[in-house]
Amino acid sequence: MAIWLTVFFVVLALGVPVAFTLGLVGIGMLLSSDRMSLDVLPTVIFGGMDSFPLLAIPLFIMAGDLLARSQMLDQMIGFAKALVGPLPGGLAHVNIGSSMLFGGVTGVAVADTAAVGSTLVPAMVKEGYKPGFAAAITAASSVMGAIIPPSVAMLIIVYIYGGGLSVGKLFLAGAVPGILIGLALMLTVAIMAPLRGFPRGQGSWSLSEILREFRGAALGLMVPVIVIGGIIGGWFTATEAGAIAVAYSLLVGTLILRKLTLSDIGAALLTSAKMSGVVFILLATAKLIAWLLVLNGIPQSLAAALEPLVSSPQAFLVGTVVLLLLLGMVMEGVAAMIMVVPILAPMAVRFGVDPHHLALVVVMTVQVALITPPVALGLFIVAPFAGCSLKEASIEVVPLIAAIASIILLVVFVPDVAMWLPEALGY
Repeated sequence: MAIWLTVFFVVLALGVPVAFTLGLVGIGMLLSSDRMSLDVLPTVIFGGMDSFPLLAIPLFIMAGDLLARSQMLDQMIGFAKALVGPLPGGLAHVNIGSSMLFGGVTGVAVADTAAVGSTLVPAMVKEGYKPGFAAAITAASSVMGAIIPPSVAMLIIVYIYGGGLSVGKLFLAGAVPGILIGLALMLTVAIMAPLRGFPRGQGSWSLSEILREFRGAALGLMVPVIVIGGIIGGWFTATEAGAIAVAYSLLVGTLILRKLTLSDIGAALLTSAKMSGVVFILLATAKLIAWLLVLNGIPQSLAAALEPLVSSPQAFLVGTVVLLLLLGMVMEGVAAMIMVVPILAPMAVRFGVDPHHLALVVVMTVQVALITPPVALGLFIVAPFAGCSLKEASIEVVPLIAAIASIILLVVFVPDVAMWLPEALGY
């Protein structure tokens, strides 16, 4: 096994995409085995993608893209400005607030980064924020996009976990931690504002303005209400919720706001296909690796080896966080999650870790990969909007990573912070 692990990291270092690296290693393991044949390859790989719940992924991506093309993001930014704009460091707070609101619509952190970054980063630089900080705060706040429900990353982990997870419960478990991350980032900005001389927010609070901006943003904010409410109420599954979100987005964009054109709808379909296609290829090849690992008893052997070193469920979760943070420095977060969850899930049972607690900690941690160099996909996306180097953004993002990590550790050691909401609603 050590040989194949070495092969994996060597091939990855050569620049081969993670999905194809996993596939090459899996085929190599099959060829070198006396017990298995290549005949199982099509069945196992197709099995990694052949799932009705996975249809929710392209649907949620498309719903978020349609709302973005309907200029709903502008309405949400206006609402965020009315709520937090007057604070010291106003535009930085607006950036965080917009990501919090938009994250509840898209469910995809990368989409959040690109949409909010293209709109707010140039405005922040123009107002006097350092380009590196404008890029860093945008990428860091987009982490909430995959934690505040609905969340594509949560749909993925429910599938790869292999049973025992409820989409509704996991969605609800992510709501409070996602909001806490936003508040932690705002607190960090508030501490930095007088030290760094951030521009003061413009204007003052006005209840009438807040209500006016809320009315404009309400159509977009209805998406998480419809999705979460429908799943919790048992009216539809997560996949059906994705279809309803797409239908709602089309209705709002074409008949109410009248911003969507046929070309916009076609572009949203293409974006959804491209983004979900990457995920499905990863799921397919990761399924092969997971099947081979389980067949060889690797998770059980690792659990037995680690048992003397792991004294509590929290210790196991801290180890998981450290592992995922390290992997996130060299690969994209979702890829790391797909690769390690089939190993961690069986081990978690042995150490008494609640499956939903583990899944939430994994989803929260892998999002940090968006802002941890050298990969740092979120920083790569947003740095051109700010006109700064990756190095400048990487330096500025350090205190923001610390703020996010503090909430992850809070969820690790005080699980009730996350789990009280689903429990209160009957899960």
